[in-house]
Amino acid sequence: MHSLTACQCSMCTECFKQHFTVVLRDKHIRDMVCPVCEEPDINDPETFLTYVSTLDVQLRVYLEPETYELFGKKLMEHAVMKDPKFLWCCHCTNGFINDKDQLKVTCQNCQQSFCSKCKKPWEDQHEGISCNDFQAWKRENDSDYQKQGLAGFLHDNGINCPNCKFQYALAKGGCMHFTCSQCRYESVFFLIFIGVTYCCFNSRVCHTEGCGVMEQKDGAQFDAPCGIQTQEGHAGLCDKHYREYLVSLINAHLLDPADFFEEGELISACKRHKVYHDRGEEENDETYHTRLRQKLKEIPLGDKVPRKI
Repeated sequence: MHSLTACQCSMCTECFKQHFTVVLRDKHIRDMVCPVCEEPDINDPETFLTYVSTLDVQLRVYLEPETYELFGKKLMEHAVMKDPKFLWCCHCTNGFINDKDQLKVTCQNCQQSFCSKCKKPWEDQHEGISCNDFQAWKRENDSDYQKQGLAGFLHDNGINCPNCKFQYALAKGGCMHFTCSQCRYESVFFLIFIGVTYCCFNSRVCHTEGCGVMEQKDGAQFDAPCGIQTQEGHAGLCDKHYREYLVSLINAHLLDPADFFEEGELISACKRHKVYHDRGEEENDETYHTRLRQKLKEIPLGDKVPRKI
């Protein structure tokens, strides 16, 4: 029987080998905890260092050599990811330290280039202009980008994990819950993609049919038409995809939707973010609404959605 130093749980040799072999081959280093009690707390740096130093001795003895080598590799990746110069390649799953002070970087693994700032695939038109100007150029001049519409916007912009900054492309449909494959951070992708006050928490409330936007259905391996009925004035989109389209415009033009909230929406947003919203005794509607909007704008947004000052 084997016991981990972080807890009093015991397991047989075969279970010990199987658990840590699966974790090293298929999971993140944060999953290398006791399979019984899920201890220790690897998020604590001091606990992590103490735990892996003793675990290293056990793994060296009981795991196959090629599996044990993965342990060292994962430890190195875990340490390197904390370097502020660390970048994830947007073309493959490789990560590396970028010591060069320039926008264009080339991945050492796949030899493809991307922008070190906006993390988008490199194009010649990005040379000498800012990331915002390059994105504006694509919207106005790239015919392929224009044809892709919302799908292209989601794929090109994607989301960055708020914790480790690994970039993911987005696809329409599927679950909004997000778990980073690199660091196991969990969130809701609209909270990441559009910032706190932009969260479209009702964007999946659709009850009609007709929208032709292609999306990946839950559990399916291929794209199929949305099939939700469109509404007049919604650009031929169902309610869900129309909301996504509006969000893309909000982000592209750095707008803050709090400016358009009516009183009920302002109060709901304040409650959702635990912002004090009681009306003062001498506050008229205009003063009250202005104060709530200002409070909502003080809520931090994600680093992909800067506010227009």
